[in-house]
Amino acid sequence: MSLHDSPPPSPTLPAYTSSFKFSRVLMRLPRISLSKCLIAFFYHLMLFCICLIPILVMVTIIKYKMIPDQYDYSQVTFDWKIDPRGYLIPMNGSIGTHNDSGGVEILLDGHVHTTRSDGKLSPEQVIQWGIANGYNAMIVSDHNTIKGGLEAKEIAETKYNDSIIIIPAVEYSNCRIHMNLIGLTQDIPYGSAEPSDDEIKQIIDLTHELGGLVSVNHIPWSNKTESGYEVATLPNHPTREQLVEWGVDAFELINGGTFDMQTYLYVSSLSHSPPLFFLSGTDLHYPNTPAYAWTLLSTPSFTSESLFTTLRSRPSTSFLFDPAGTRFISYPPERSSYYALLPLMELADYWTSFYEESRGMYSFMGSFCHERKMYYVKTVEKKEYVVVERVVTDRRIIDKEDGMGREALRKLAELNVYYALARLLSSSPTTIAFSKLAPQFAVSSPAYPSSFNFFR
Repeated sequence: MSLHDSPPPSPTLPAYTSSFKFSRVLMRLPRISLSKCLIAFFYHLMLFCICLIPILVMVTIIKYKMIPDQYDYSQVTFDWKIDPRGYLIPMNGSIGTHNDSGGVEILLDGHVHTTRSDGKLSPEQVIQWGIANGYNAMIVSDHNTIKGGLEAKEIAETKYNDSIIIIPAVEYSNCRIHMNLIGLTQDIPYGSAEPSDDEIKQIIDLTHELGGLVSVNHIPWSNKTESGYEVATLPNHPTREQLVEWGVDAFELINGGTFDMQTYLYVSSLSHSPPLFFLSGTDLHYPNTPAYAWTLLSTPSFTSESLFTTLRSRPSTSFLFDPAGTRFISYPPERSSYYALLPLMELADYWTSFYEESRGMYSFMGSFCHERKMYYVKTVEKKEYVVVERVVTDRRIIDKEDGMGREALRKLAELNVYYALARLLSSSPTTIAFSKLAPQFAVSSPAYPSSFNFFR
């Protein structure tokens, strides 16, 4: 063979051998790739869930436990001075004047809270709020603690001695009753969240043994229906007859802007010895709360000891009452830190948006007064409407105060049945007919017409 001759062709493999190896590769390759892909997919999905769940739990905890208040109440000031005697007529003009027994005129707020329980104002801010709204005496009564009252009394005697008197108290609070234990100087055992009749009577007796007075607070509020439960806010509240029998000294006749007419008529009809007396209280928690009522009485001298001695004598009291409330209100500035954490709150809201929780009234003893309920929210799309439905057992719509448009929807949102019309998918102004959305929940009332313009 010469050097220029081409090499002989290489022998070819049999056709069946080549096709056999190729088919084996084709058969094995998809199985191997699919298995690896599935394994990799589920592995990374598991890692994603492992990382995501703690993040969602963390932001939910932040939402409920660690988010700062939207408002900075520590910056609130009260730069006005109201004289309620200048525009209000007292219920009994002969009580509480300077000429009454030659004493000092007292304008008392008998029920306020501080940051030592669930109030938003410090003890000193509460004093400043009281002076601005025309009070010269206050009973500081935090829930199940005497700390706020004692602190406010010390501040008043040190810095505001010529302007206001503070009497410390405790609002004995649980799932059956709220009562002011007035004049205490120490905390006492407050018992259980659902005390028996005997336990409540023991608290009254112990307060008297320590030299204090007992005033029953806001009976109308205590007996109002708790939203979503159709039972009282404080279930099994003692009757007025029981409370008088157990030895209470006073009743809160006016709480906020609510006048308790039934208690007034009942107590006024009694020939009780010693006589019961009435107090009023703003039940102050927030700085943007108006003043509604001032308890009028006279005391021999302008000291807390003199005022408390007068209260122990169970005096006849009068009131200045303005159900509209005072005009001057202070609003707190907003916190920048709140908005810095707002994205986390939005993530937590999305994570928890499929349910709502209701536990009723808080007992102020670490528990709640009503059964815990979970409301599962489902979204239903119907043509051009988006309707959010709260799933509950009882779906009755109660006739509320009059209102139109957005106000009517806001009122409906407060009811047991929650229909929030999120928004129309079309942007043009449209008349929404309730009967089209949910005929079974149609409202037949002058306050809620069958249809109204939502976007106006």
